[in-house]
Amino acid sequence: MEDGDESAAAAAAEAALGLSPQVFVDEVLDIIADVSAEAFEYCLQEAAAPGVLGATTADQKAAELQRGLNAIRHVVKDALDKRMSNWEKYCFQHCFNIPEGFVVPEDDNSCAKESHKVGTSDSDLDVELDSLRRKLESANKESENLQREMSSLERQTTYKRKLDSAIAEIQKLFEDKFVQENFEDLAKVIPLLQQKIIGMKKTRTETGSLIDQQVWNMNGLRDNKRPALGKGLTACTEDIQEIVSILQNK
Repeated sequence: MEDGDESAAAAAAEAALGLSPQVFVDEVLDIIADVSAEAFEYCLQEAAAPGVLGATTADQKAAELQRGLNAIRHVVKDALDKRMSNWEKYCFQHCFNIPEGFVVPEDDNSCAKESHKVGTSDSDLDVELDSLRRKLESANKESENLQREMSSLERQTTYKRKLDSAIAEIQKLFEDKFVQENFEDLAKVIPLLQQKIIGMKKTRTETGSLIDQQVWNMNGLRDNKRPALGKGLTACTEDIQEIVSILQNK
């Protein structure tokens, strides 16, 4: 009773899935039988062709050939039937076996589930595409930042190379004996030049004070103006001559 129920359930599942295991196996066995029969028929026709067996003994040899081919055909058929029987059992037990607890889905539910699955897969693809776009934008920004850093490093490298070249030229210049001597002479002259500049500033200040004093004295008595002005002008002229002398010697 249980075997009958299982067979009925299996038949229903096969029908729902569009499977016909027995029909498939029978068709395969029929095809193999037809190919085998055609092969032996072809051998018999080729062997019985005119000129192959000879005219005198053609009928006798044809009969013998027929018997030999039939014997070979039976041997081949027995071996082939055993092999195909094992193949048929394997197909029913493994290839077309319905698993226990298998439930045939209804048409409406299967279509709904399939459409829901397609919709879900489409949404998943959209999410994945958005994620890939964001990753691409991030990669582009990172590439731009790296490009700017590379340009900055190239400029720094160029500047450092020029600076090193200039320093090397200066070092080479200072290594020259003639330049070293001139530099030492220049170092000795600088303090003297500074003293002269200080003296010039001091003289200029004193000269300006004397001139201002003479201008203010012009508002005094006329009788005292000439001696004082003459004395002041004498001092101012000497200071100016000293400055001119220093500048000329310079």
